[in-house]
Amino acid sequence: MTTAPAGFDAETIGPWIENRFGVTDFDVQVMSVGRSNLTFTITVGGQPRWVLRRPPLGHTGGSAHNVSREGRIMAALKDSPVPVPHVIDIVDDSEILDVPFVFMDHCPGFAMNAATDWARISDGPGLDDKRACAFGMVDTLAAIHHVNIDEVGLGDLRRDGGLIERQLRRWLGQVEAISMRDTPVIHEVHDALAQRMPDPAGSPVGLAHGDFKPNNMIFAPDGAVNAVVDWELTAVGEVLTDLGYFVAMLTVPQEYTSIWVPTPDQGFPESAEIIDRYQKVSGHEVHDVGYYEAFAMWKLACIREGVYTRLVTGKMGDLDLDPETAGAGVEDLARQALTILEKS
Repeated sequence: MTTAPAGFDAETIGPWIENRFGVTDFDVQVMSVGRSNLTFTITVGGQPRWVLRRPPLGHTGGSAHNVSREGRIMAALKDSPVPVPHVIDIVDDSEILDVPFVFMDHCPGFAMNAATDWARISDGPGLDDKRACAFGMVDTLAAIHHVNIDEVGLGDLRRDGGLIERQLRRWLGQVEAISMRDTPVIHEVHDALAQRMPDPAGSPVGLAHGDFKPNNMIFAPDGAVNAVVDWELTAVGEVLTDLGYFVAMLTVPQEYTSIWVPTPDQGFPESAEIIDRYQKVSGHEVHDVGYYEAFAMWKLACIREGVYTRLVTGKMGDLDLDPETAGAGVEDLARQALTILEKS
């Protein structure tokens, strides 16, 4: 094989793959998708066969990068209406790798990372297939929110208190723990969100993905969703947080995010259509979307601050990103969250 990328110890993982699958000749590439947990594609004979996912370099704990938890969630959803990759094994053995990792079958299809990916969905008349693809994403989100967590064995993910309340505390704590810069606007928006928090008792509760956006799905050539990936931020709580996040991702300034999102002039429905579709398919009464959208923008600012810190400290593997470029926009995103909150 070629030289293994940082985070993939071929000297120990190689023998594990050989013992488990009888394969000795393989290559490894870093996936371009994802800026948190490290994800590698393992190819055999030039064809993608498996995916290995592990925490970022230098990770010392915390649920945000708990790949064992993430793998368990995907494994639990295997027989549900939610499409997920097939988890082969969740390995926690320091003799194989110094951190736990999830080993999965490679899921066929493509992620939505650029306009060229969106353009691949073009077999139907006009833009109908693209709109169907977008509504398929919404339908998939509704399917996640309808999972019976007790039936699939995820009931222990319940926590006391509302999801927003917990996440406000969690994300602020993470920024305070790792940030290398002074970011008072993060605290300002946190306080505004805490003061205007909707009553969780009036919100539908279920499994919330936590990072639901087009580049966290794998698509078939016709635009159908083959799998939802990146379950590291999943929790049980107010599911409308996912809807607000999805809508927010459609409007976040492109220069402040590592993802590409299609727009209405490219065949993607307007936000109002997305919300209407979700309400009809899910059966949930949709409210306070503006608040959840503002919270999503603030959370994105917190995440971006974390990415900046990990890049500066060399803990993002082989991803070739400029720290200053990746860290730009934290304040602007937080200010945008405040503007959305005030309008809502």
